[in-house]
Amino acid sequence: MKNKYIGLVVTGLIALMLYLLIRFVEVPYFVQSRGIIMPISEWSLKKVGDGTLVSQLKDNLTNATTNFTVSEFQRGDLAEFNFNSQILHDGTINKGDTIGLISSIEEEKKLIDLTAELQVQKSLLQVYLSGEKPQDIRVASEIKIKAEQEYETQKKLFQRNEVLFSKGYIAEEVYDLSLNDLRIKQQDLEIAKSTYEAMLSGAKKEQLDYVQATINSLEMQIRHAEKRLQSFHILSPICGNIVDRRLAINGHESIITITDNSQQIVVFPIEIYQLPLIKTGQAIQVKTTSYSASVAGHIIGFDNVAQIVDQRQHVFVTALLEESNPGVLPGMMLELNISTGEISIPEYIKRLLKIVYAN
Repeated sequence: MKNKYIGLVVTGLIALMLYLLIRFVEVPYFVQSRGIIMPISEWSLKKVGDGTLVSQLKDNLTNATTNFTVSEFQRGDLAEFNFNSQILHDGTINKGDTIGLISSIEEEKKLIDLTAELQVQKSLLQVYLSGEKPQDIRVASEIKIKAEQEYETQKKLFQRNEVLFSKGYIAEEVYDLSLNDLRIKQQDLEIAKSTYEAMLSGAKKEQLDYVQATINSLEMQIRHAEKRLQSFHILSPICGNIVDRRLAINGHESIITITDNSQQIVVFPIEIYQLPLIKTGQAIQVKTTSYSASVAGHIIGFDNVAQIVDQRQHVFVTALLEESNPGVLPGMMLELNISTGEISIPEYIKRLLKIVYAN
């Protein structure tokens, strides 16, 4: 009888302890996932199949491309990209450092032609405005005749060099110099002709207005051409590390990628049924490669669309890490835990059953 009484007391105490445990004790609950480490921002320069250079600056925090440029060239243009290999020695780069230079014969020729035409029009305007004497007209005629002779001489020289270059007897630099000299002589001839003709005819107000409008248009085109040539001087828009990524993706050859690792983020999927447990500002712990330590962070945002991962519906979540860690590199896939606070044991069992049912 006594043993029976003791058994009832023990059973009652156990039942009371279980009740108190279930009713008042709370345990921490974590949601687990695997995420990819990304830099806060990254800039890349790629070459596509037709030789066009494409640069892209992406803010991984907002998943937005903040700057996108395309350097295209005209068909037949002898464009050349010269990469600044000196930046590869340290592996790091500062904002504004030179990545490379693009030289375009067609663009440089266009600027030279526009500048020469501007000089022609300015000279013509001065002649129209000044009015000339007979002796000045005679001098202008002699200058024109001399310019014609020099142009014809240079034209013959260029034609000879053109044949020699096609047969490989002279270097490309010699051919280019000969071509530039011909263009200069041609421009000098145009200026001499325009000056002489203007002296003979004089000018009306309509002609003055037309020449001035031409000058304004040429100046605007020159500014545009200079701005385009300046864009061929490619600079790094961010500070960061140079990524050694020797890959060709979708036919795009990666020239250089720079990552800003001053801060890092982790992007990870959460299944739809667990999404109500996750909120902005919640703490996370990312396990490092050694697994002996972890890096803290907090959730900063959610995608607004669901995606299929392993044939299941997920929403991607972004978290910002509190500090950089040598064991955490961009591109790593690491495990992480998300703290959802403490919950009661019945709620804990309920969530475990939901996981079992979902899987």
